[in-house]
Amino acid sequence: MSTFIQETLKPENFWTALSSIGTLLAVMVALFIPLIVRYSRNNRIERLILAEIEGNLKIIKNMTSRESRNLINGIEVSAIQNNEALVSHIDLRIWHQYRYESAAERPDSYEKYHSLYRFAEAIVDAPKEPTMRLMVQTDAASSFITRYEESIK
Repeated sequence: MSTFIQETLKPENFWTALSSIGTLLAVMVALFIPLIVRYSRNNRIERLILAEIEGNLKIIKNMTSRESRNLINGIEVSAIQNNEALVSHIDLRIWHQYRYESAAERPDSYEKYHSLYRFAEAIVDAPKEPTMRLMVQTDAASSFITRYEESIK
């Protein structure tokens, strides 16, 4: 072993060995950097989707009742009026932007989030007829909350 070290430390061999080690490290970096970048990007996308879900959850929790509500200032609003006011605040932009990428990169996460967003989309795209719209929105809101508690928490 000591002869190996002595031969390696000779100037004519040292630089060759050092350049070989440097080349090996450069190849390793070139191979693993794209994997690390893709992994961290997918994590960021998943955190964005989860943040959007949690923001929507705060809104959707107020859409589960078919009874009229009293606002803070004492005004009474019907459940239909309440839901119509809240539905415009449900945000699906991040999901629409990254859902295909999520499906390709992390199918398990996609399935978990897709099952939630299916209910959020049902709330937004409920039928126009008021009674049917209220029924669909309240049922989908309850299902969204239940599915959230099952799959996310």
